[in-house]
Amino acid sequence: MQRDLLPGRTGRRSRVVVAAAATIAGVAALGVSKFGGGPVERPDRPGSQLAAQLGALRGANDLVRATRAEVGRDPALYPTAYGRLEAALPAGHRTGAEPPVPGIRPAALARLARTDMLDTPAWRAQYVCLSLSAAGTSPASEASRVPQGSGAPGATSAAAVLERAGLLAQAEAEALGYLRAPDPEDDATTSLATRAAFLQTLACLGRDDQVAPAALTRLAADTAQVDQPVPALYAVEALRAVGVRARATRVLRHADADLRRADCAGSESIQRAASALLRRELTPQTRACLLPALHDPDTQTRWLVRRALALGASDPPIPAPTAAVRSDGLVAKSPTQLGTLTATYNAARALTASGGRERAPDWLEKGLKRLGSDPGLDPSDRLLLAMTCHRLSLGCGPRAAEGARAAAAERAVPARLTTANQHSWYGATAARAEFGLGCPRTSVESLAHGGGALPAPSLRVVVVLADAGCAAQARRLTAGTDLVAQAQKALRDGELVTASDAIQAALAADQNVTQTFWNDLPALLKPYRDAEFPDLYADSPGGAASADATRAAYYLLA
Repeated sequence: MQRDLLPGRTGRRSRVVVAAAATIAGVAALGVSKFGGGPVERPDRPGSQLAAQLGALRGANDLVRATRAEVGRDPALYPTAYGRLEAALPAGHRTGAEPPVPGIRPAALARLARTDMLDTPAWRAQYVCLSLSAAGTSPASEASRVPQGSGAPGATSAAAVLERAGLLAQAEAEALGYLRAPDPEDDATTSLATRAAFLQTLACLGRDDQVAPAALTRLAADTAQVDQPVPALYAVEALRAVGVRARATRVLRHADADLRRADCAGSESIQRAASALLRRELTPQTRACLLPALHDPDTQTRWLVRRALALGASDPPIPAPTAAVRSDGLVAKSPTQLGTLTATYNAARALTASGGRERAPDWLEKGLKRLGSDPGLDPSDRLLLAMTCHRLSLGCGPRAAEGARAAAAERAVPARLTTANQHSWYGATAARAEFGLGCPRTSVESLAHGGGALPAPSLRVVVVLADAGCAAQARRLTAGTDLVAQAQKALRDGELVTASDAIQAALAADQNVTQTFWNDLPALLKPYRDAEFPDLYADSPGGAASADATRAAYYLLA
């Protein structure tokens, strides 16, 4: 499952733990539908077939995909890193004559590092280091090791690749900065996983001597306290590579019982594999649970599972790796079409705006409830799961309940919106809006204007403030801006989401939305309708239907 709060990635940090990619502004644009404008007659509510047509956006994991466009087979850094590591591990009975992992072309890797921009420079450097660590290593030794530290073969080539990509200085600065002062908005698990990854990256680049001893001591202490096996394993291994001993005390306390549990649904395969590697023991129960995960669509999961299975006997033999390393050494993205929680939340908002709250597809309800009962669901996903289930009035189990409690207890909205805290500000304000927790005590001094119009990020600020109950701030921030004219222009220019946000902001600011606009709206939206699934909408005319554009359309039509 893709676990980012935003489309695009499965969590560098927690998939690796995270999500951090770009901005949560897509989540924040909750929309306002009943503010101001005077009495008007709205078009008849459309969307009677929306619930059925959402099947066109159904992912293999029973969540909604961001877009109906199929994910291609282009190479990417994440599958290249872990796909190459997986390919270097044992499969079945080795004779010693198997071909090595194809060498990676530095120019191709540098180009990929430069263009795969959904990750920050330090995370891209991490994947470059992992990609190169599989080159020239024997499969037997790879089962029990991670990429070496500063003196390792490949360290110079990783730095050279990043230098060629123009990322070396940025990556080193980001990694050193995070180890020195972790992001206070990150939870303990995310922080640990990120520090472990960045320490490993700095060791690969020969810069681990720049990490303060206090930072290493703190990382070792936090490793003992974390309760998630995957980040604990990575932290133990990263610290070992720089000569620091650490022990995953809390994880190991329960590992013996966990590894002997016959119930395979009790924990994620990747977490169970990490427990086995920390314990250095493969029980029959764990082997039985891990074997099916060799076909998991996620390359990192398959790599860790294969490492864990290598701890045991070779009979019966382990199936060959599924990742196909190309002749240039890169690995393409998985063709499996997976849904995301962000897209699912947008679909839930579209359903409720169209009056279809009770018509959510059975497959979607089952997918959400399955996540809600998953003890391995990352903490960063639980809030968005809770928001989605709340929007659909579904009881989704303990993980969703934990997310709802986090919205009220942990995600305090920063007192002032700044460039530095916009990610946490958007997320916390959106959560308060969804759960009706009231206008937060927060200040937005001013918003950027471009040519008299509000840019899309500024519109989203206004909308989420209004939806959270901060109508006075929304009116102040939009004073002097003709938001209806901006919406009309956006629709003409092929920008459906911006147009929808502009109208929501206009309603929040008590700007008059004329009857003429509502009368013209169905015709204005017609070019955005999907040709095959007309109750779904695309971001621009003629494009592929997307969950966010569909949400935007129904917020206009509600």
